[in-house]
Amino acid sequence: MRFLLKIFLIVSAFFWVERFCHKATDGFAMVNVYPPQGDHRMWERIEPLDPQLISSPYRYFSSGSQSYVFISEDNQTVLKLFKFQHMRIPPWLEYLPSFPYLEAKREKKRQVLERTFSSISLAYDFFREETALLYIHLAPTDHLHTQVTLIDKIGKKHVIHLDQIPFLIQRKGTLAYQAIDEWMEKGEIEKAKQGIKNLLHLALQRCQQGIFDKDPDFSTNFGFIGSAPFQIDFGRFVADETEKDPTIYQPEMIRITRHFHHYLEKNHPDLLHCFEEELLTLVE
Repeated sequence: MRFLLKIFLIVSAFFWVERFCHKATDGFAMVNVYPPQGDHRMWERIEPLDPQLISSPYRYFSSGSQSYVFISEDNQTVLKLFKFQHMRIPPWLEYLPSFPYLEAKREKKRQVLERTFSSISLAYDFFREETALLYIHLAPTDHLHTQVTLIDKIGKKHVIHLDQIPFLIQRKGTLAYQAIDEWMEKGEIEKAKQGIKNLLHLALQRCQQGIFDKDPDFSTNFGFIGSAPFQIDFGRFVADETEKDPTIYQPEMIRITRHFHHYLEKNHPDLLHCFEEELLTLVE
């Protein structure tokens, strides 16, 4: 009985230590940012990386659904590392004999990775300025020969060799609703109105480019760099030529802006007329 109690206490201790570490670091661990085994050459790009973009350390900022986000010392750029623990089966399963359930699980994870990287490539190739993307690196390479220092949530430093790890670098901005709130607090009503118009035009431009977005959340996925709008999160982009059809994108514009309308109605009713008038102009 004592032996079983000791085993229980040891296992419990390991569990709570792991949970504590996970919470303290937001789940960030170097093992999570290395890609799963496989052939990733279809995502390979041989492009130079501006050394100024990685000349100083990046400090941990947040954890999203697809990536860990780090901010540069000058607060101008963000480095995103992918959460590959969600795009591969647990390592210990790799040692088990192949069987249908395992193969199905492996294929499902592979599809998640493929959809994510396809979306990022689409944004970089056809919507780069509008997503403020500066660089993407989606497959292991051997031409960068450089590294960057990361500082995690608990202050620990990590040095990563960029040839080995998929990442992207993006300009940093302010969340859309936060920017509108700040403009209104300062009494910059015309600036807020123009910002709303610019956001609506950005969403329309994405449709007219033939890109469908499965997650067009204005509260979390859009922002401003100064007064210029951009899309912060583009992990759910899909190429779709039908999006260019006004009969398709017009009702979509109304659908995807409903929560934006609710936000303005609740927080800034003085801006509602501007929003509704501009949206009506775009969908007529």
